[in-house]
Amino acid sequence: MPQLMTDANQKMGPREMQELLCKKDDYIHRLEAKLKVREDEITELRSQLDKFQSVMPFATGGGAGSPKERVRKTRAQGISAEPQTLKTIQELAELSQTTFPEIPKNIRSKDLLRQAILENDFLKNLEIGQVKEIVESMYSVTYEEGSLIIKEGDIGSMLYIMEEGRVEVSKEGKVLCYMSPGKVFGELAILYNCKRTATIKAATSCKLYAIDRKCFQTIMMRTCLIRQAEYTNFLKSVPTFQSLQEETLIKIADVLEETYYTQGDYIIRQGARGDTFFIISKGRVRVTMKSPGTLEEKYIRNLEKGEFFGEKALQGEDIRTANIIADDPDGVTCLVIDRDSFKQLIGNLEEIKQYYGPDISRRKMNEEFSSVELADLRKIATLGVGGFGRVELVQIAGDSSRSFALKQMKKSQIVETRQQQHIMSEKDIMLEANCDFIVKLFKTFKDRKYLYMLMESCLGGELWTILRRQERHQRRGLGFGCLLR
Repeated sequence: MPQLMTDANQKMGPREMQELLCKKDDYIHRLEAKLKVREDEITELRSQLDKFQSVMPFATGGGAGSPKERVRKTRAQGISAEPQTLKTIQELAELSQTTFPEIPKNIRSKDLLRQAILENDFLKNLEIGQVKEIVESMYSVTYEEGSLIIKEGDIGSMLYIMEEGRVEVSKEGKVLCYMSPGKVFGELAILYNCKRTATIKAATSCKLYAIDRKCFQTIMMRTCLIRQAEYTNFLKSVPTFQSLQEETLIKIADVLEETYYTQGDYIIRQGARGDTFFIISKGRVRVTMKSPGTLEEKYIRNLEKGEFFGEKALQGEDIRTANIIADDPDGVTCLVIDRDSFKQLIGNLEEIKQYYGPDISRRKMNEEFSSVELADLRKIATLGVGGFGRVELVQIAGDSSRSFALKQMKKSQIVETRQQQHIMSEKDIMLEANCDFIVKLFKTFKDRKYLYMLMESCLGGELWTILRRQERHQRRGLGFGCLLR
């Protein structure tokens, strides 16, 4: 362009020169527009990078902290936040029983808030019901031009959505961008306990909607608890799952995904291979079937909310035997779980049945020893002495065919070393454990001075002694196989 101007100065008159200057101005405006687009893209990417760095402070370099090793599989639905302490979980559980007042808003404001949440990268995977509650709970705040809304480095607890006005976003004193109505900012404060990553000032008089961290978390917990209870109750109605314990049903409920189908959609096609199980949570489906050699679909029945189909797919390869078609003007919503997700979290149904089958025998075993008292035990010999007490080999009076290990622990030493919770956890876990490689606990007793655990006797000697002997033999060039011989 400069060379073109030089040549033009030598050959063109005033009119031609004016036209060329206009072309030059137009060319500059186009370049400026392209530059503005690039600057906006860089600003947006820098903003996103700041957000990610503030919640995922990755170490540089390779090794154990390399990005490849940090990748974790997460659920597609929902959002995650920093780990909660037991105290905060209990507080949120109590708060989840409360409801927050709905702040009146016009339809335009509700639509703007809803759309802003659904367009935000951190919030767009929230469920519709959660979005609705958040919108209803947000309240209006106003800021005059020049007012400080968020200060970089502060600990924040508020999320804002712009309804009117314009705000300036800056970092370390440098202006990054301006935000207009319909934008969310401050969202990290309600998701993570982190500092503000930028400063935000009101460039004009602004009207914002806000929600605080505690209200947001309460909505999340309440909706999750309601959904989990609803899904778990659905699973209890499925014959395949009726024999499972509630803890297992809750795990399955946690991996269920909500899927929507419009009227006329084929959810399942006859003859197709399937690996997905469905529970209808809203709407109605139509079941049809084709006879061999015909194209006509014969109506079989309708399935309504709470009914299910495709459960055989969780047990193995399933050839669909019928068509399942969404048959509701408002659409059909299904809770869906695929075989891979089910196996990854729970294992296949046969493994579950095998796992929970012995649990019945474990309960019977506990019942067998329910009438045994401490006075019924007869000491035979001392098996070992430890820091908290000793272990005696005993038999139950009237039954000389079996022997047991009675572990006795001094109450005073347990209290002095603050091991009360540890001992209670040991008792609870061992009373439930039913594995050939874990010593079984049959019953517990107590008196004024000691706690007692009646356990399975394993008379092969102390494992620690064997390991020490193994270490000595290895130093002498002997293997563990030689030791066992």
